[in-house]
Amino acid sequence: MIDRIRRRGLLASALFIGLAATLGSPGTSLAQSGDKTTLVIANSQWLDALRGQNLWAAIKKYEEVNPDVTLEQEAIPSAEFADKLTTEMGAGQGPDIAIMQEGLFYTMADAGFLVDVGSAVDGVDLNSTNENGVIDDVRYGIAWQRAVYALIFNTEVTEAEGVAIPATVQELIASAKESMDKNPGVIGFTARHQINDFTGWFMDFQNWAYGYGVNWVDGDGNLTINTPEAVAAVEAFKETYDSGIIPIGDSMPTQRTRFKEKQVAFSIDNSGGTLNIASGGALPSADIGAAALPFAHPGAHQQIFLGVSSHSDHQDEAIAFLTWLVSPEGQQSLRGASGPDTLATDVPVTEAFAAANPWAPTFATLAETSRSTLIPGYEVETPQIMRFVMQAVEKAILTDTSAEDALAEAQTQVDRQF
Repeated sequence: MIDRIRRRGLLASALFIGLAATLGSPGTSLAQSGDKTTLVIANSQWLDALRGQNLWAAIKKYEEVNPDVTLEQEAIPSAEFADKLTTEMGAGQGPDIAIMQEGLFYTMADAGFLVDVGSAVDGVDLNSTNENGVIDDVRYGIAWQRAVYALIFNTEVTEAEGVAIPATVQELIASAKESMDKNPGVIGFTARHQINDFTGWFMDFQNWAYGYGVNWVDGDGNLTINTPEAVAAVEAFKETYDSGIIPIGDSMPTQRTRFKEKQVAFSIDNSGGTLNIASGGALPSADIGAAALPFAHPGAHQQIFLGVSSHSDHQDEAIAFLTWLVSPEGQQSLRGASGPDTLATDVPVTEAFAAANPWAPTFATLAETSRSTLIPGYEVETPQIMRFVMQAVEKAILTDTSAEDALAEAQTQVDRQF
């Protein structure tokens, strides 16, 4: 697989080289004073309310066992993360360690911006979340977290008013409308639905696609965009969009804030987003419920990897940090801050966390059958392919164009490019 990824990645690599030429000579954001080394760790999650602080505090415990190292944040908003990191790496700069969504991780590995971190996991019993961290028999990534998707709901609304937990899209629309009717001012359902939030939207939409049996490739590895399953998925999303239960125009951060403030009945969100909703808002975590997605087939997960930059002047120190992070001590420290997300090793959610957050065990169960948001065999190209798909979804929900016609157009564009 990596051979075709490498070949197709030459254009991207050339782009990065061009960026390097325009942004200046190679440098590094690392610092060393005396015997003390600073390791810079980039992550969008550092900006998450409360959770970001907890995650940072969890890994800062490394400084207690290795006082010669200081950890320093590079906090980048999620919407800007990929562009900023690729620009920095292309210029020979950037952090020592990057915590990246799976798609960006593949791009970074493909461009030669990550180093072999296999020595950090020697003798460690890693779980399946680490499988895609190995490319061409080289481990470039170690799992940070796997965030699976579920249907979440406000039990204050559903239980108090006797609203049924839906198992199909039609039931979701009905239950959301019932919630709105019985609770004036409450939003029925939240979901990403705008192309200006493309990366988040395409990953969220994979749940609808997978839920209706979409694979995006056939048995021979050919890209298949305009299939009956994909048409059904787009039509189901359009039906939900047209039903009046979604706050049209609201960004996902705004929608999550509304959920926090008890203004939403249902949403499809990942475990990290749910932990964000459950932290620091008016809605107690104990009043959040979770259930399987309202589709016939399992949904998606967002996989996040840690990688060490090939530009780092302190690669050995960075790998030593990863060695600690996958140790029982490091994983237990991260477990307390990661909520329900699956970690690199099988560290279970604590009984205390599950009791305080009754929605968490559902996510753990759904993670056993969830799928990557990346298209098999087209991991590096997935964002390009899915942009054509999501443009088709947008066209179907905003115009009179049928889902089949919109996807047929996307198929033509994909065939032309790939």
